[in-house]
Amino acid sequence: MKRMVGFLLSTTVLLSAFNATAADAVKVGAVYALTGPGAVGGGDGMRGTELAIEQVNAAGGLKNHGGALIELVKGDSQSKPINAVGETERLVNQDKVTLVMGAATSNETVPLSQVAEKYGVPHINTIPQQESMTNGSLKWTWSTTLIDSDYVTGIFRSLDMVHRIDPKKTKVGVLCPDNEYGIEMGKQLKAELAKRKDLTLTSFIEYGAAAQDLLQPVLKLKASQPDIVVQVGYFRAGVLASKAYEQLDFHPVVIGTGGMSGDPKLRPEIGNLVAWQFAVTPFSADLPEAAKVGEAFEKKFQQPLTLNSALGYFGTMVAIRALDAARSFEPKDIADALRKVKVGKDEMITSSDYLEFDENGRNRGRDTTVTQFQGDKLVTVWPPEKATAKPVLKGFNTP
Repeated sequence: MKRMVGFLLSTTVLLSAFNATAADAVKVGAVYALTGPGAVGGGDGMRGTELAIEQVNAAGGLKNHGGALIELVKGDSQSKPINAVGETERLVNQDKVTLVMGAATSNETVPLSQVAEKYGVPHINTIPQQESMTNGSLKWTWSTTLIDSDYVTGIFRSLDMVHRIDPKKTKVGVLCPDNEYGIEMGKQLKAELAKRKDLTLTSFIEYGAAAQDLLQPVLKLKASQPDIVVQVGYFRAGVLASKAYEQLDFHPVVIGTGGMSGDPKLRPEIGNLVAWQFAVTPFSADLPEAAKVGEAFEKKFQQPLTLNSALGYFGTMVAIRALDAARSFEPKDIADALRKVKVGKDEMITSSDYLEFDENGRNRGRDTTVTQFQGDKLVTVWPPEKATAKPVLKGFNTP
């Protein structure tokens, strides 16, 4: 943990170059869904942010700014895009935060980024993978996480992994939400599947992002008889899909996105129903540096470090590193520091190989891992050089 805090506070800029030396607290804002249907992911993101700030303050604050402590100002989007806008406006105009982090979903974060753009305030996108936020159209957003195409690449790596184990599994069904996230992921998945002669798309099923059960979508999926189901969505959809699979006695190999198939909270929520599911994820809790953060997180919050809490933590660490390296807390100086931030491979707690922003605020070092629920554990199974266990092809009720 000392190394993680150390990377944050290191700098090559001479102390004499700084014009902000007072040890006054500096305000940073974070907007996440703390209530409403998105509160599972949003709450995790905020907890990760809290831990990162607590650790840095305990280690002496921003060393290059006279030990200035960091004050977190929270905003609750209530899982609504309009509230994400309102809370960001409040943080910027009333609370005078130096930068804003969040949110946990694309439909909240995209409008949030527009507020940051309007006022020229640095925004750190910690969790969503919406590619439009780092395609060059925004000047004040930096993304410490993945983009949609990274997940799609990871899904196809997973399909290749399954094919190596059992070449007969070639029929693929896709389950996607009908929101912006699902539409973009679905478009890319369809395009890539169309290029593959060794795979057959049996069905592409959309489900309501706010649905209370997924029985009907999964019934249509089952009717197409896929060997493998690729499921896209968040935690709650993962719970509903797994329950539908059980109810319909349908047990394909499941490859999901991180929140839907790789959240450790799924195990206590639905028990054995999540067993053997694979997840393409930007975070593996059993990787060495992540495990250290996980211990501190569990001690503070009495719950495991999840994908969203890890991404919230890491994005906050990157933001604070830039604050410490900035000549002042003026937006232009923080932005300049963000453009120069670098995080090495041995400092990463996420699946990415390193962090360094390109000219559009997109991390050049992005990558994914594949995890699987094996018994009570969520383990990394791919790629081989990062794996802590071997992948197993089983349905949850398979002996």
